[in-house]
Amino acid sequence: MSKFSKEAGKFLSLLKGSKQTQAYRIDQIDRKKHKDPLLSGFFGIDKIHELLANKPTASGIRIYYGLDIDGDGKRDKKFLLVACDAEGNDIIPSATAHLEKDGEPASDILGTDTYCPYDCPKANPLNSDNG
Repeated sequence: MSKFSKEAGKFLSLLKGSKQTQAYRIDQIDRKKHKDPLLSGFFGIDKIHELLANKPTASGIRIYYGLDIDGDGKRDKKFLLVACDAEGNDIIPSATAHLEKDGEPASDILGTDTYCPYDCPKANPLNSDNG
């Protein structure tokens, strides 16, 4: 089976998932000295459907890390979602046509402004030690 099949991924137990997110929080706070590390981002289901719409070759979604470049002096982390095909290629507009100037956003790259720790759900084992 291809790494990029529609069946890629695996489900985790709550214990394993909480240990992984806890290790990340410890790493970000203790080792990297981030006061409020980015823990998660929320993407609405309608936007995810729109991202995948009209992309019959899509087999999944890739998540990219990014940094906000709005000029406020803060290096705000971001998550970006793009559709991906069975060969692992991102399904995005042609670079030559779209990198020369910033045009209207298409439904090819999905970002969000809803992030934890700022817009967190109530405490649970994935986002805090008091789940």
